[in-house]
Amino acid sequence: MPDAEQFISDFHAKNQASLDRHLVAFKAALAKETLDVVDFLRLAMKDAIESAEVAALWFADCEDLRMKIGFAEQCGGAAAHFHLIADRIAALGAEPFDPRGGGYSRFFGFLRSLQTPEERAAAGLVTLRTFNMGRLSVFADLCEARGDGETAAIFRDRIAADERRVFEAGWRLLIANGATEESQARGRRAAFRIVELAAEACDPLQLRKALPKRRSVPNPPAPAASS
Repeated sequence: MPDAEQFISDFHAKNQASLDRHLVAFKAALAKETLDVVDFLRLAMKDAIESAEVAALWFADCEDLRMKIGFAEQCGGAAAHFHLIADRIAALGAEPFDPRGGGYSRFFGFLRSLQTPEERAAAGLVTLRTFNMGRLSVFADLCEARGDGETAAIFRDRIAADERRVFEAGWRLLIANGATEESQARGRRAAFRIVELAAEACDPLQLRKALPKRRSVPNPPAPAASS
């Protein structure tokens, strides 16, 4: 049986390769759906509210004090991201957005079912955060391509930096809770399920479901006939 740190390095390297392929598909799906900067912000807002709710659920039944405080910090961080994104949406002149519209993602349904520290760390704090950092990088790149460096900086320098800190804390927690063969197997299975769900999250249909329906632009009135 590999030691905990080697176990994490091995499964994470394999998952990273799959996640990188999914992120290529994610970027292509965003382009296919012709989404704009406000749409990227709305997708990130849905991630923030789900991250806060998952952390709150895990906080309630967590026995490990260090992990419990970490979940509380994640709630606060996600709330800060929510306000940051909401302010940027308003600054861009778009309508307010309720991220609960369209229902919860399949990530949320899976994460809330996890019970052990190693499953929660492997799936929610390491693997999903890796995917989230990749999505934020895609958002930032596309914002810059559209000439919006300010929103790109929010994604890359503010939100992604916080996600990186959660990832690093999750890595340490997984080492602390992955000492046995059974715990390693549970962590590996949970992480792999996140990789599977990441592929589904890149589907254009899932992107459309997460966003409000676009309003059709009425045809302009015909010019009055000259007398």
